[in-house]
Amino acid sequence: MLNKNNVVPCMGVIIFLILFFYPTDFMRGAATGLKNSASIIVPSLFPSMVAASLLAHGRMPQFLKKIFEPLTIRLFGQPADCVAAVFSGLFGGYPSGARAAAALCDNGIISENGAKRLMLFCVNAGTGFCVNALGVSLLHSKRAGVIIFVSLAVSALITGLFTKAENDCRATATVSEKSASAAFVSSVASGASGIITVCAFSVLFSGLIAVISKTVTDSRLIIAISCLLEITSGCASAADKIPLPLICAACAFGGVCVHLQIFAAAGEHKPDILKFYLFRFAHAVLSGVVCKVIIYFFPVAVPTALQLSQNAQVYSFSLPAALSLLFFSSLLILELDKQRKIC
Repeated sequence: MLNKNNVVPCMGVIIFLILFFYPTDFMRGAATGLKNSASIIVPSLFPSMVAASLLAHGRMPQFLKKIFEPLTIRLFGQPADCVAAVFSGLFGGYPSGARAAAALCDNGIISENGAKRLMLFCVNAGTGFCVNALGVSLLHSKRAGVIIFVSLAVSALITGLFTKAENDCRATATVSEKSASAAFVSSVASGASGIITVCAFSVLFSGLIAVISKTVTDSRLIIAISCLLEITSGCASAADKIPLPLICAACAFGGVCVHLQIFAAAGEHKPDILKFYLFRFAHAVLSGVVCKVIIYFFPVAVPTALQLSQNAQVYSFSLPAALSLLFFSSLLILELDKQRKIC
């Protein structure tokens, strides 16, 4: 029976078997992941991760704190300094919010419990991915990308209302002061380390998706698995094939690859796994609904070649293999959830 001590070796065996039986397909998918990393992930995410780290150095100026603190306490039960993580999470890209929240906690600006609560909703695709990569490049409609971004942002803020805690323990550590040059160098180095991790996950999962696409015969199942595993490849396969609200919901969920990136960025401040996925599903459903409402008032023309009402064979002979990849990915996330700290 599997336990946390043999999950990782089992995943290693599976990857070796995939490389043995499907080397060409995996390499083709990995090459696609590298291309996506160079053309989409690095340009849109790396500057955001640097900015998120810079925002987490030092406390917010007092005049801004007087403006934001009544709002952040009322909405999220957080000090005004949480704006750095909220802003990064909404505009910067998936792991940026978690990285900013972890940095705020490490610097003694917010409590660990506060950082964990921020990571439940500071998860968004960001403007670069939504508008440029997804809207302009994939959907050929900047307006569609803007609608997706607005839907994700509004839904994220709504879900954030449910993270409020009245009796949050405050951080007591003293903020370590750094010079501007030292903070900048540290932020760039931190962003570089983070983007390498993000790209590595993207390459690996793109290779796995290519193998699944080779063995699974149903196109809708391929799209669903792609979106569940790696959102960049998932959106590339879903563009012009499924309705915009469903694409928006997939972006809100993020996929296992993004979830692993978030937990890697969180370091020792990982949120509760069950709460995290509850918020991810809630964010996905709410984003799809908000997107549908926006489209009703502001229609956008996006062709959909694949209608969900069509009858097709949903399961194929390789479905167990695909599900096993999802299962082992989930176990890996559970393995990453270390002993929780009590603040």
